[in-house]
Amino acid sequence: MKTSFPGVFVRSISTALPKKSLELISLAPLFGEKKIRRIMAYTGIEKVKVAEAQQCTSDLCLAAAEQLFHEMNISSSVVDGIVFVSQTPDYILPATSAVLQNRLGIPSTAVAFDISYGCSGYIYGLYQAAMLIVSGGCKSVLLCVGDVITRLLHEKDRSVRLVFGDGGSATLLERGEDSLYFNLKTDGSGAKYLIVPAGGFRQPRSSETQLDYKREDGHISNEECLFMDGLEIMNFALREVPVLVEELLEMRGWQKTEVSLYAFHQASRFLLEYLAERMNIAKELLPIAVANVGNTGPASIPVMLSLEHEKLRKNNQLDKVLACGFGVGLSWAAATLSLAATKILSPVQV
Repeated sequence: MKTSFPGVFVRSISTALPKKSLELISLAPLFGEKKIRRIMAYTGIEKVKVAEAQQCTSDLCLAAAEQLFHEMNISSSVVDGIVFVSQTPDYILPATSAVLQNRLGIPSTAVAFDISYGCSGYIYGLYQAAMLIVSGGCKSVLLCVGDVITRLLHEKDRSVRLVFGDGGSATLLERGEDSLYFNLKTDGSGAKYLIVPAGGFRQPRSSETQLDYKREDGHISNEECLFMDGLEIMNFALREVPVLVEELLEMRGWQKTEVSLYAFHQASRFLLEYLAERMNIAKELLPIAVANVGNTGPASIPVMLSLEHEKLRKNNQLDKVLACGFGVGLSWAAATLSLAATKILSPVQV
């Protein structure tokens, strides 16, 4: 689906990361040092952020939002819409957006949405927030995006444990002069390639779903943990992302060389470098910031912006931004926007 929304401004972006980190090399006794170093070289990830046992996604998003309100000298009372995007909500019900509305002191007149999305979730969140503003229903929408995905990783499954980390973000969108263009796609036939099989109502948790088994690829897991077919996900991204981006550029009327920043989902260094090479994008236009945080799923785009914002602003790379997320669903989405006047804050650790 292609569409555009005029009259929307991204005012500020803030992120929050857990204080706790897991050094991947510390897992050498479990997986073998040689294998871990090979995976680290491939992914570019040296350590991942891990939420404490009591930390939920809403706690990370709350910290990011509070930093945003403080640094921008904004009262939460001006927010009349909140969108929460995550694969790890606080509860089955109620909606985590409602929980955050209360904790942040956002007025009860605000509309609140939860969206269950992962790697493409930031773009889907921007789409929902922009739609609320352009509809005339909202003037100021807080987009909260994040995951504590490490709770869903089997400790013996190196295919995911050496990749994914936790993080949260808050983005404030308002009525303004910018126009956001979107290209969004979905293919549920690939749902099986990135999935937590048990825990929902299709396959409830049970004593059987907790039993460990060895997969064909040799990794240990169970039905209540995250499964990822890395090769299928990579092939999907390499096949679909270039087409998605080209379609959006044509719609927006931009040449590829006009884009000052390609803000892509931070899956791994190898995949992002491969995409940049295949799409003929200069490396400096597609930043990679996974080394010390890992793949933070739906929060990975704002986390990258928070980590790299000083350099990006210094190099005048925030004017014409093309953001793109891809993965679980399968879903893939891209948006063009300007962040030149957006206040981007460095991550707060909680």
